[in-house]
Amino acid sequence: MQSLESGFSEKPKSLLKLFFYELKHDILASVSLVMLIAIFLTIFIGAFIVESLFDVMWVTPRPLPVSPANSGTLLGLDSLGRNQFHLIFVAARNSLLISFGVTFFSFIFGIVIGVISGFYGGKTDNIIMRIVDTWNMVPFLMVVIALLSVLSRTVPVFIALLTAFSWVGRARLLRASALSQSQMDYISASKTLGTPNIVIMFREMLPNLVDVTVANFVLTLAASIGIETGLSLLGFGLGWDFPSLGTMMQNAINPMYLQHFPWVWAPALVLVCTIMLCVNFVGNALQRVADPKQRYA
Repeated sequence: MQSLESGFSEKPKSLLKLFFYELKHDILASVSLVMLIAIFLTIFIGAFIVESLFDVMWVTPRPLPVSPANSGTLLGLDSLGRNQFHLIFVAARNSLLISFGVTFFSFIFGIVIGVISGFYGGKTDNIIMRIVDTWNMVPFLMVVIALLSVLSRTVPVFIALLTAFSWVGRARLLRASALSQSQMDYISASKTLGTPNIVIMFREMLPNLVDVTVANFVLTLAASIGIETGLSLLGFGLGWDFPSLGTMMQNAINPMYLQHFPWVWAPALVLVCTIMLCVNFVGNALQRVADPKQRYA
């Protein structure tokens, strides 16, 4: 009897405790989280120090990059005469800020659309989902490249364009979770008490979707880094005066740079791959927290 009572009286673990329990049993996720924290701190602190003490955008065009061996710098100089070691801090900071911006705004938009669609259901859900399906059929990469070719390539424009095509998956995910939550007793009780729908959706329902939201947010961050890097690599980034990891890797398209000047593009490639792998490992741990069937706890 005591064991039964203790079983019923045991409080459910918080999401934070479940996450740390997952990290305890997943060495890759634990190491990845530590590496991410160290990388992010190094990037943002390093970028602040570099921009405070050095002129990162100092340009002296030269036909070929200068190697670390004969330039007196750790990673050499690029074809514009910029110190690669200084530049990578600023480029990584810029890429992360763009990725965080795209992820944040796409989630805000996706959450609003998904929660409204799932809460009301019926005709409202059908109308919203048909609009979402239609928007999802638009060829994302072609449209973004075409618009970036004619619009001014500023940070707000870049973030707005990527956000416009990144919210669909978030809306679908939140809509599915909101549909199941809308059938719960606490929602019916709130409606019976006359609580306004907007209060029910965003004060009572949304907190119960936080586990799914956080896990997908982290994985979306990795995807945003990949998209920003890919567009910059193709030459549709923000230009040499706003360096990013993608623009640093752009030289790898040239076979001569690829073979003979690896210090120009390899550090950025290694950093992008490391960040994306670490984010994915941490995101997988968060996904297990959101899904009781997968978690270790």
